[in-house]
Amino acid sequence: MSNKHGNVWSELWEMPGVMGLPFPWPVGGAMRLGLHASLRRFYRIVPSPGTISELRQSVATLSSGDTSPASVILVLYESDDAEAITRYANTARWFHEACVRVPQIFGATNRALIVEDGGDLLLSEHAETQELTQRYVEAAQVILAIQAHGSESQSPNPDWQLDAGRLRNELAFTEKYALRHWLNSDPSSGRDKVFERLAAATAKLPSRMCHRDYHSRNLLVEEELMVVDFQDAMEGPLFYDLVSLLGDDYRDVPRSAMVAAIETFWAGSRTSMPVSTVADVPDEPSLLAAGARQAFALTTAQRSLKALGTFGYQVSVAGRVEYAICANRAWKHAKRAIVSLGWDDLLTELVAFDSL
Repeated sequence: MSNKHGNVWSELWEMPGVMGLPFPWPVGGAMRLGLHASLRRFYRIVPSPGTISELRQSVATLSSGDTSPASVILVLYESDDAEAITRYANTARWFHEACVRVPQIFGATNRALIVEDGGDLLLSEHAETQELTQRYVEAAQVILAIQAHGSESQSPNPDWQLDAGRLRNELAFTEKYALRHWLNSDPSSGRDKVFERLAAATAKLPSRMCHRDYHSRNLLVEEELMVVDFQDAMEGPLFYDLVSLLGDDYRDVPRSAMVAAIETFWAGSRTSMPVSTVADVPDEPSLLAAGARQAFALTTAQRSLKALGTFGYQVSVAGRVEYAICANRAWKHAKRAIVSLGWDDLLTELVAFDSL
């Protein structure tokens, strides 16, 4: 996570919701962290110079008994949102119970949290080495851990599910912000129909617990992967997190890493899936059975088109043009999946994305 903003603690410390946070030491500085497709803001908070010296010379302790951290992350919401803060805390607890590493929470108000700092190395920035392949295997194992815990315990967000209605709403968001606002595409009744078909077909796939935004910018690389941005976890299609990981919009995933991750996931999650007449059966990923290949492609199309809506909003409404390159990647993933499914009518309706 890059810092491009300098010390902004003087702008933060008197803000409502920040003043009441139990920082583990006197604060010396705050640096805003970089690219996030989120309305929240993230800051690395560091202690005062005198405290840094003390930390190096002695072992200070928090009320939990842990040693004081060298830095923490401040997660700041736009306004008071006690419901969102509670959801974050409850979901963090659920992931911890699933034996998935997530940031420890040190304190919270109705507007902000201070959480463990997982460092600067994101999976999106990891060099293409043999270790990268192993990290993708580890990431696939994390998905399996989430799914296994989800089969044994209630979802942390039991009222949420990636059902046909929610999936269709995601595509409506793409229609509004990517196709109309950004690319100036005219409305189309034909597009509405094929979006309806895609959402309905994806919703019929086997369902498991999902992180829901499981990509390389939400995985921090330490001794073990630290998972972040997990608060919207819910049940959804079996392959949802895997296609998000491998159909990444923030980096190119080496084929060796893709194959290893798919092998790992499928070995732990073999699920019988009949072939549907709604679409063709893709040739890839060849490691999967026919019904699973079809499910993988349907989920990829849905997930990547949903991402295009997010990027369209960021570019056309928030003015963050740096997300245009991410949209280009998302369209490549979506188009490849749609072609493999034989849905030429959907390709025709989405021709505006070819301009990316």
